[in-house]
Amino acid sequence: MDKKSDLYEQFLKYSYYDLKELFKSAKTKEEKDFYMLLSDIVLQKKQQEVIGKR
Repeated sequence: MDKKSDLYEQFLKYSYYDLKELFKSAKTKEEKDFYMLLSDIVLQKKQQEVIGKR
């Protein structure tokens, strides 16, 4: 199961900006959808952090 945690660690290295840039350079709709979903996850994590600080 190390590969799963490696994938998660890789995901954590990407910022919202990085993912938006990957989205812009994506060649297929499926690839664009993938990067959009990942950027949504990053935004949700940031929202949870902000809400938690209130």
